[in-house]
Amino acid sequence: MTGGGWVTFGWVMVFVLPSAVGLAAIFWPERIPKDRTVQAIQRRIEDEDDPPPLAWSLRLRHERPV
Repeated sequence: MTGGGWVTFGWVMVFVLPSAVGLAAIFWPERIPKDRTVQAIQRRIEDEDDPPPLAWSLRLRHERPV
């Protein structure tokens, strides 16, 4: 490379490369954790509606009049 080629290469390294990295960081899609998907949240909500059988039987036992 000639002197002018190195200068051009230096400007590319100074401006283009950091800009490309910044744009990639901004626009790259982020992975959604498995417990944050629509299906996982829906499953947790449905599980909240149905109490576990043991807890349900213990609660009934305590609510009966003696």
